[in-house]
Amino acid sequence: MSSSILTAASALRNHQTFMNVVANNIANMNTIGYKSASLTFQDLLSRQLRAGAEPTPNRGGLNPIQFGLGMQLGSITNNMGQGTLQSTGRPTDLAITGTGFFIYAGAQQPIYSRDGALGIDTQGGLMNLSTGMRIQGWQADEDGDINVAGAIDDIEIPIGAPMAAVATETVNVAGNIDASLEDGEAVATSVQFYDSLGGLHAFDLTFTKNDDNNWVVSLDTDDVDVTLGAPTPATVQFNQRGELIVPENGNITFTGAMANGSEDVNISLDLRNVTQLEAPGEDRLYVTSQDGRAAGEMIDFNIDDTGRVIGVFSNGLLRTLGQLAVAEFVNPAGLTKTGQNGWAVSGNSGDPQVVLAGDRSQITAGFLEMSNVDLTLEFSEMIRAQRGFQANSRVISSSDEMIQELVNLVR
Repeated sequence: MSSSILTAASALRNHQTFMNVVANNIANMNTIGYKSASLTFQDLLSRQLRAGAEPTPNRGGLNPIQFGLGMQLGSITNNMGQGTLQSTGRPTDLAITGTGFFIYAGAQQPIYSRDGALGIDTQGGLMNLSTGMRIQGWQADEDGDINVAGAIDDIEIPIGAPMAAVATETVNVAGNIDASLEDGEAVATSVQFYDSLGGLHAFDLTFTKNDDNNWVVSLDTDDVDVTLGAPTPATVQFNQRGELIVPENGNITFTGAMANGSEDVNISLDLRNVTQLEAPGEDRLYVTSQDGRAAGEMIDFNIDDTGRVIGVFSNGLLRTLGQLAVAEFVNPAGLTKTGQNGWAVSGNSGDPQVVLAGDRSQITAGFLEMSNVDLTLEFSEMIRAQRGFQANSRVISSSDEMIQELVNLVR
């Protein structure tokens, strides 16, 4: 009879563990990125009263006679399914859909997490708001280029960092010059450029018809800081299909002497996308781009849906500052929980594969992943744990009564 008490006691211990798992799931129903856990049991040892016997010519076989000696915990498995995404309105809040994890720099080892509530510290480090751990990725160089083949490191956000002015070297012009214009009629557009100090200047670019398919190019400006030189070459020519043929490379160069202390300018006008077709009243000559810029400083940043960290500068330009890394595992359910929404590598998780957000995992900015706890299931599991504990406690009380009856036989 004492064995039945011990058997039931093992069930009580393990059903208490069952209730602990359920309680932890419910406690974390609103925890960012929490993954619920489920539990399985196994029977323990069995005592054999009689071994099984093979059939004989005169008698059939006999099954073994055994009874169990209790139960034990089989496994506690993490459910790595996707949680619901919740909009937060904060552009630095990030959620991962898929199987990946953000990577944070832990004190002893990297910490992997689905918690993407990010901010910056006083040193400009991009970090988790709850733990202070810095998120890992690839920092961009001064030109915004990223080497994803290099080692990952902290992502730095240089608020207030300057962006140097760049003098304009190339201006791209596109559109159409009306071939039906009379000789002496002109088409003009305004062109802007930056000097080496970041100052913005403008001039008028004029095409005056000289003859069929032939145009004279001139420049004019009211800017007292700029003395423009004549374009080289000063004429352009189109073929009978309206395509630019002179100059052959499609570029007109002009120089300008500056009176504001900046370097003299030497700018190439790229006219390869200019055509000469008949379009009465529909001249469309315009500047598509130029490669100069004013000076500025970084005033803000955001993170796009690919995990790219983008700096916003006061001159209206954007520059890539870095790229967040994503860790993928062969068996993410094999990771070890470290607390504070973190996970660490275990012997059965496999080594992390550090990749960009892509096919297996996508980053969504402005959202956080909520817990994947199913309350309906947890309440059902709570009933199972309670009834299992209750039934086994009755076994102990019944076995105790039987022992008491046995003791009473000697009275």
